[in-house]
Amino acid sequence: MKYFILAGEKSGDLHGSNLVKQINLIDAKAEIIGWGGDQMNSAGVNILVHHQELAIMGILGVLKNLFRLKSLFNLFSNQIREFKPDTIIFIDYGGFNLKAAKIAKQGGFHTQFYIAPKVWAWNKSRINSIKKWVDQLYVIFPFELDLFKEKGISTHYIGNPLKDAIDAFIPNPEFRYVNKDYIALLAGSRRQEIKASLPIFEELVKSRPEQDFIIAGVSEFKDLYEQTNIKVVYDQTYDLLSCSSVAVVTSGTATLETALLNIPQIVVYKTDWLFYTLAKMVIKIKYISLVNIILDKPAVPELIQNEFYSKNIQTWLLKLIDKKSIEYKDQKINYKNLIELIGPSGASKMAAEKIVLFAKNQAK
Repeated sequence: MKYFILAGEKSGDLHGSNLVKQINLIDAKAEIIGWGGDQMNSAGVNILVHHQELAIMGILGVLKNLFRLKSLFNLFSNQIREFKPDTIIFIDYGGFNLKAAKIAKQGGFHTQFYIAPKVWAWNKSRINSIKKWVDQLYVIFPFELDLFKEKGISTHYIGNPLKDAIDAFIPNPEFRYVNKDYIALLAGSRRQEIKASLPIFEELVKSRPEQDFIIAGVSEFKDLYEQTNIKVVYDQTYDLLSCSSVAVVTSGTATLETALLNIPQIVVYKTDWLFYTLAKMVIKIKYISLVNIILDKPAVPELIQNEFYSKNIQTWLLKLIDKKSIEYKDQKINYKNLIELIGPSGASKMAAEKIVLFAKNQAK
C-alpha cells in the first residue's frame, strides 16, 4: 500500500512518526512519503517538504505568504498525482490541511484526517469542509465523537497519541541536568512564537539571577536562540522537562506534555495584535491551554498577551516552587484527574489499524 502523510508542524511530526511505526508493523510493504520533519524521517518516511516551511502564523503571516502558500498547494497537488497514494493522511494543522484535503479529494484521492481540527474552539464552519473533503476522521477527545458524528462524518475516537509519546519516553540517565534545580522555559515550536517569548524570558532571567533557567530549544530555530544569553538545551525537551522543578510553557501541545510528565507549569502566549483581536471575536472556549480545556477549569495559570510579562511569571513561580503551597498541590491533583481523563496509551496503534483497513478497503 502507498501512503502520503502531511504533518504541518512539530507536534504533527511527533504523532506522524508514532503512527508510521505502527503502520509499518501492520503493513510490512508500506510505501510512505510525505511532508513532516526529522522524527517522521527517522521512522522511515521519505520527507518531501519539511514542516518548518509551513510555519505560518497569524493573519499577517498568511497575508505575507499568500504566494508561497499557493506554490505549496500546487506542489502538493503535483506530488500526489505523481505518487498516486492509496490514501492520504492529514495530521492536525487544520487551516492548511483542510485546504490540502480539498485538493486531494477533488483529485479523486482517499482522505483520512488524524487529530481533528479543533472546531469546538472556533470556526465551526470547518465541519462542512471536513464533511466534504475527509473520508475518515480520527478524534483524540471523547467529546469530539458526537460533535462530528451527528453531522454525518465517519468519525473514530482513538484516544490521545501524546500519551503514547510520554509512555514511550525513556529518561536519559546521562542527561547533564539531572538533579539540578532549574526552571524550564519552552518558547514554542514556531518562529513567531519564539520571537515573541524570548524577550520576556530574558527579562525574567535577569530579574531572578539566583535561579537557574534553561530553554528547551529546537535546533531548527538555533539562529533565534543564539541571540539570547539564556542557557539552551536542544532537542531534549522531555529530558529537560522531566528534571525541572517548574516550567514556563508557551501554549500548545507542550502544555499537555508538561502535565503528563507531572511538572508544575505556567502557560504563556503572545501573538500579533491583529490575529489576537480577531481570534477573541470568534473563539468559543474559556481557556487556551489543552490542560484547562480538557479539565474545563483553570487548573494551570494562563498569562496571555498583555498578562504575559516577567512580574506575572515571577508571582506564579514563587507559588509553584513551594511544594507546600496550595497552588502546587492543586496542580498535582488536577494532573492526576487529567491523566485519568486522557486514558491509557494505544492511540497510534488503533489509528494505524483503522487507517490501513480503510485504505485496503478503498483499494479493492
